[in-house]
Amino acid sequence: MIEEIKYKLNLHNSEKPSGRPQASVLIAILNYGKYIGSPELIYTQRSNNLSTHSGEVSFPGGKVDEMDTSLFGTALRESNEEISLNGKDVTQLGKLNYLISRHKIEVNPFVATVDQPQLLEPNEEIQEIFTVPLDFLLDSKNVQRETIERDGALWQVPTWNIKDQKIWGLTAIITLNFLNVCFDANIEILEG
Repeated sequence: MIEEIKYKLNLHNSEKPSGRPQASVLIAILNYGKYIGSPELIYTQRSNNLSTHSGEVSFPGGKVDEMDTSLFGTALRESNEEISLNGKDVTQLGKLNYLISRHKIEVNPFVATVDQPQLLEPNEEIQEIFTVPLDFLLDSKNVQRETIERDGALWQVPTWNIKDQKIWGLTAIITLNFLNVCFDANIEILEG
């Protein structure tokens, strides 16, 4: 499975930077011990005390800092700061195409495996860390729809509800892109 994900990501990405401020997020696949046969993805719920994205479910990540040497480095640094993820135990598999957030930030999703057990602890920006089985996300019975408005148009976007959490918005679209590119899931964003 991991080699196939790397192969598909390598075929997929060939874009130029947007020129907007950049951020990176980490789609971290747990890939050790009990997760080898049934991988899970790490998600976070942001603190309710934050001025932007408060209480939202997200992938670990954040804005590029001038000390970062690469966009993947940003994802690793932010994941370490937010959830104590040890970057030495992470293997980069590839990158999905970026998305522009509603705040006009270029968000670059990186796909990676976490190859060793971690003691994940949230910082003050994170209210909760939770994992979601890949099988749950790929099961079409678990995909729900929510209508959003973007650039004057209405769209039916996928959402997932699990563990009293709702994966929605930009995080749901990143999840959808990951599932479609790496697993041929054919989950669509519908107009109207």
